[in-house]
Amino acid sequence: MRGAANAEDCEARNLAVKRFEDEGDEVLLRFLLQLVQALKFEPYHDSALARFLLCRSLKSKRLGHFLFWHLRSEIAISEHHRARFAVLLEAYLHGCGREMCAELKKQCQVVDNLQLVGNKMQSLLCEQRDIPCDGNSRLQDELRKITLPSNFRMPYDPCVRAGKLKLEKSKVMPSKKKPLWLEFENADPTAARPVKMIFKNGDDLRQDMIILQMFNIMDDLWDAASLDLSLFPYGCLSTGSNMGIIEVVDQATTIASIQKERGAILSALRSGTIKDWLDECCPLPEENIAARMRFLSSLAGYSVATYVLGICDRHNDNIMITENGNVFHIDFGHILGNVKKFMGINRDQHFVLTPDFLNIMGVGVERKTTEYFRKFESLCTDAYRELQKHGGLFVSLFSMMLLAGLPEVTEVDLSYLCESLQPTREGEPEHILEIIKHCKNNNWKVQINFLFHNLVGVGVKPQASTSTSDQQKTSS
Repeated sequence: MRGAANAEDCEARNLAVKRFEDEGDEVLLRFLLQLVQALKFEPYHDSALARFLLCRSLKSKRLGHFLFWHLRSEIAISEHHRARFAVLLEAYLHGCGREMCAELKKQCQVVDNLQLVGNKMQSLLCEQRDIPCDGNSRLQDELRKITLPSNFRMPYDPCVRAGKLKLEKSKVMPSKKKPLWLEFENADPTAARPVKMIFKNGDDLRQDMIILQMFNIMDDLWDAASLDLSLFPYGCLSTGSNMGIIEVVDQATTIASIQKERGAILSALRSGTIKDWLDECCPLPEENIAARMRFLSSLAGYSVATYVLGICDRHNDNIMITENGNVFHIDFGHILGNVKKFMGINRDQHFVLTPDFLNIMGVGVERKTTEYFRKFESLCTDAYRELQKHGGLFVSLFSMMLLAGLPEVTEVDLSYLCESLQPTREGEPEHILEIIKHCKNNNWKVQINFLFHNLVGVGVKPQASTSTSDQQKTSS
């Protein structure tokens, strides 16, 4: 009987893998994070899933690139499954070819050297909350001691090639773990913009990776339903135990930076700061209207996404906006309803609808509904309905991450996701409209939260909006 049960189990696993055989590389890339985690559930190192992933990764350099980094990260993190991932990584490197090995070796050289520099800066500045005047020069001195390749692919996106490091642009960011802001020349002669990234040492980025993956999947589902919600998932990759790389989005700035530049700390209480900034970025009537539409569509997309995924600790240092009006969120340390409280008070709301944001949609102090705001409500309703149709997919994907050991991805936490997407609410737009109404009427609480963060960061000099500001300001 035991042999028959094992045979049935093996057959079921083989059938599950066969379901993926006809899928393209882009589909596999979307779910690669979970497929690597699923290897932990296999009874043996040699499995249909392991063979499938190796075979497809050896045929696709892009797929192989990310399989390499996911395996390398798990080897450093997963104590109980380290041997399995090491065997698979060795098998991949034996078959991927010399050119691919050489490229991956250069990326590892970059990561390992930056980890050394990150450790050094943490030891030098660990007792200081703000960065001292000589902090950046000390970082640049440490960077001169290491050797980085002059041409390598970025781990978070192999399509991006970085060149020589711009030492004078390197800086330590004002956060507890002292992440490094680094800028490289672009090795692509047709690309004008430099390559910018943040190297984090001391933070587990896998939770951020999951949320950004969910944003990508949501964007795919909305696109298929002809909904353009303008999500902006940036590159983020865990490269080892508590370290990783985050892409810097160009021509974007945090809401906090705009507020501080235009009225110091109390600007968080003004209702026209962001609109004035956006009007200056897009002065022509046609581009200004397009920026407003992009603003409300992206605000709707992220409002629904953050509600469904229970993303908390939303404040003006982790909400950003591009110069053409695209809102996007960063820093996902609290998810699935794990609320961050201050003195026992919940600082979070489901939707971040500040007077600043409402002002851009034409909703003033009299709170009259405008055409822009009605469009925002309609987009939120349609977006939520579409996600409800695929609620089982999101629950399944998070369930497959349970063995990752993330503190806010547990069986208990999954109950939030089941609640936020419960199918009994399908076809009931009043649910989302009530949330919008509540957040709109209580947005003064968000203003106070924003003011609190401005006060906390009073010693930190804000970046200019044209320099991408503190994207991923990496608030601890």
